Amino acid sequence: MRTFDLIKASFKQPTLLLEGRNKKGFHVFLYLLLLAIVLSLPVIYQATLITKTIQDDGEKIIQKLPDFSIEDNTLVTKEKTDGFIYQTDSIIFTFDPTDKRTKKEIESDATGNVLVVGLLKKEVIMILPRVSTTTDIMDNNVLSIPYSMYQANGLNKQILEQLFTSNSSQSMWFSVISLVTWFMVFFNLFVDIVILTFFANLFTKFRLIGFRYKDVFKIIVYAATLPSVLTAVLQFIWPSVSFGSVGVALTLLIYFNALPKRIKK
Repeated sequence: MRTFDLIKASFKQPTLLLEGRNKKGFHVFLYLLLLAIVLSLPVIYQATLITKTIQDDGEKIIQKLPDFSIEDNTLVTKEKTDGFIYQTDSIIFTFDPTDKRTKKEIESDATGNVLVVGLLKKEVIMILPRVSTTTDIMDNNVLSIPYSMYQANGLNKQILEQLFTSNSSQSMWFSVISLVTWFMVFFNLFVDIVILTFFANLFTKFRLIGFRYKDVFKIIVYAATLPSVLTAVLQFIWPSVSFGSVGVALTLLIYFNALPKRIKK
C-alpha cells in the first residue's frame, strides 16, 4: 500500500493501517521525519512572529554591549562592567561577564513565547520559545554552548552585531529556531513512538496476534498521523497542548481499533 493510502486510512479506515507493517524501514523513518515537521509547524509559526522583532531589539542590545572577547574560554570585557538584562515581549537578553546569574536563573526567564539568550562568563545559553510538542521528558529547549567549543570561541561584539542587525539576521534567527525545534521535536516524537510501541506490543501479544516488534512500531508510526495533525492544529489555539497529552492516548486507541481479533504471522 502506498504511503498516501496509509495517510488516508489513518483518517477514514484505521484497519488498513495494519498494511503499514509491510513498508520498508527507510520509508517509515522518512514518514516519521514528516510527522516531526507537522508537529513543528506551530513553533515555526511563532518563530516567524518572533524574528520580526529580533532585529529591532538587536540594535538596542548592541548599543548596550561593551566590547568583549573570549580569552581562555572565558568572556572578558575591555572595561569593567556588571552586565545587564534587556527584556521585551519577544526576547530576554542577559550579558553577565561576572557570573552573577546562574544557568537556572536564566532558565527561569523562559516563560511564554520568548527567546532567551544569555552570554555568561563560561558559556552561551539560548532557550527557545516553549511550546509543548511532546511528553516533555527532558528540558531540551535549553541550548548551552561553552566557549571552549569552536563555534563560540571567537565570539565578540562585532560578530553579535552582524547576527542581530544585518539584513540576513531575521532569516538566520528563523532558521536557527526552526531547525533546532524540528530536531528536538523529532527526537521526542521518536522516543514517544518507541514507548507507545512497547505497550502496544504487550497488548498485541496478550491478544495472541503474531506481529513482530518492528511490525508494531511501523503501525504505530502511521497510527500517529491523525494525532499529530490534531495536536499541531490545537497548538495554534492552545500552545500548551502537547503530543503527550493528546497524541499518546489517541494513537493507542487507533492502533487497538485497527487490530483484528487474532492473526497469525
